[in-house]
Amino acid sequence: MPFIDTHAHVFLRSLPMVANRRYTPDYDASLSRYLQVLADHDVGCGVLIQPSFLGTDNSYLLASLDAYPNALRGVVVVAPDVADDVLIDMNQRGVVGIRFNLIGKNVAELAAPENQSLMRRVAQLGWHVEVQARGGDLPTVFRHMERFDGHIVIDHFGLPDPRLGLRDPGFRQLLRESESGRTFVKLSAGYRCHELDVAPLAGALLATLGPRRLLWGSDWPWTQFEKDRTYVGAAADLSRWLPDLAAQNQIDQTASGLFRFSDPLHQALHRQRKVA
Repeated sequence: MPFIDTHAHVFLRSLPMVANRRYTPDYDASLSRYLQVLADHDVGCGVLIQPSFLGTDNSYLLASLDAYPNALRGVVVVAPDVADDVLIDMNQRGVVGIRFNLIGKNVAELAAPENQSLMRRVAQLGWHVEVQARGGDLPTVFRHMERFDGHIVIDHFGLPDPRLGLRDPGFRQLLRESESGRTFVKLSAGYRCHELDVAPLAGALLATLGPRRLLWGSDWPWTQFEKDRTYVGAAADLSRWLPDLAAQNQIDQTASGLFRFSDPLHQALHRQRKVA
């Protein structure tokens, strides 16, 4: 079981949600529930990803970071015109990146001057940009991010077209990104690739990018795919995709550096529990 979970969501049904959202949860995925899941499985640190249905209201995520500053980090969704002092405050509270969820959107929005400016500003903070996009859109995504001077994190294997798998042009682009050294790929949520066997994708990513550019995330609580999902199953998926223990250990080391977990990993959550 990895010690750092780099992809999870926390939310409450009572929180204000954006209009025209693709999904509305009918349950709470509270911070306390997530922390209990981590404790039950001896996972020490987690990265909270702002859910798309909460839009740019990151208040619950930020409160979670405030409560557990050593054990948690955050990736937020912000408006392009967000003030610099807001970004600086988020940085001090444990935010390490912004996310563009481009599913169902025009990826050309990345090229808009206001988003290009936003990416320059977050690069100055040392943040990464996380992108969720369909595989076929990734070549365009990378083209629009050529001037971004920072790390790029691609969600969920790059979501290749299940009919194409390894031949998906976006996935081929991910493999070519090995030369840049700035792109990371999350081995997470294989079920979001619509029944595609993602083990060959993991093997290709390991062989080309190497373990220093791979991350693992549980995708807890598996929004829209909750049925029959378990945290143990999410970790077992990683063991199936990446059976080499040395590579799994490297993934944790990669996550520790990229997400700024400065405390010794096996002390972080335990220290927070004592404080709480």
